[in-house]
Amino acid sequence: MKAAVYKGNGVLSVEEGSDRMPGEKEVQIKVSYCGICGSDIHILQGSEDHRMHLPSVIGHECSGTVWRVGSRVEGFQPGDRVVVWPVKSCKECFACKEGYEHVCQNLKVRGIETEGAFQYAWTVDEEALVKLPDSVSMLHGALVEPLAICCHVVKRGNVQKDDFVVVIGGGPIGLMTALVAKAAGAEVLVSEVNEKRLQKAEELGIKTVNPVKGDLLETVKQMTNGKGADVVFETSGSQPGVDSMVWLPKVHGTVVLVAIYGKPMTVDLKQLYYYEKNVVTARMQERSDMEKAIGLLAQKQVDADKIITSVMPLTEIQQGFDKCMDRNGSEVKVMIQCDVE
Repeated sequence: MKAAVYKGNGVLSVEEGSDRMPGEKEVQIKVSYCGICGSDIHILQGSEDHRMHLPSVIGHECSGTVWRVGSRVEGFQPGDRVVVWPVKSCKECFACKEGYEHVCQNLKVRGIETEGAFQYAWTVDEEALVKLPDSVSMLHGALVEPLAICCHVVKRGNVQKDDFVVVIGGGPIGLMTALVAKAAGAEVLVSEVNEKRLQKAEELGIKTVNPVKGDLLETVKQMTNGKGADVVFETSGSQPGVDSMVWLPKVHGTVVLVAIYGKPMTVDLKQLYYYEKNVVTARMQERSDMEKAIGLLAQKQVDADKIITSVMPLTEIQQGFDKCMDRNGSEVKVMIQCDVE
């Protein structure tokens, strides 16, 4: 049974994995598909080594089938189709007691601080599993976790019907955030410099602008009769994206910080201060967001086939990472099939 093991210092090795039997309240799943996430790329680039117990299997955006169950597992049985909520909380800190397990003060993310999903069989706590209906394929099911992130950020932005929304960045999270906002009834504009990703957004029925070739602020003003955006999602993680985000919202509009910022950014706070613009942050997702994402996929409100641009076997995972790290490439979401040798 193969597993993709991260050794540290950017080294990823496909080798024989361990077949750890489930404990009393654990479930072992056969992993069908697992998506390559931006956080996985950060891991491979070495920036997360301090969070990990190396060597370790990585990955968390997965779908699978229950294979074995522990003696005290009550909610699942072999054959159940599932996805995994990667939040592993302490349940004891202030955040957990307030009901915010997804931002637990001692949070562990499955696939980073603990063993992950890029392997044939993965043993996890029963509480991590969410059932996947037959109406959502296993391949599409591996989109549930990142799509749930997007459901959470749209909820944090309090997007309403007829809002005008700008998404800065057209990567997987940016595009799916745009689709979730659109499903909520908003008019959406995606700002992106990669022409291939702009084309993908347009295929998904989303309006676009390339801020290098056009004036993003002027475009937003024209589309909103000078008012500005109701909500702006910054998903690019770039300084130009941060520079733009403070100018785009209307008076009392909202900026949602979505990206993982690998280094400190400079922010023009004056633009926020003058017009009482709101800034909120979003990290991870709540279990209810996982259910919301499953519903969107089941109702075909998110075109998963357009988001998933490549499917590769586990033995070719390094090539999958190479595709994802090509900033000029056309990939949106690369899925790794784990249940084939």
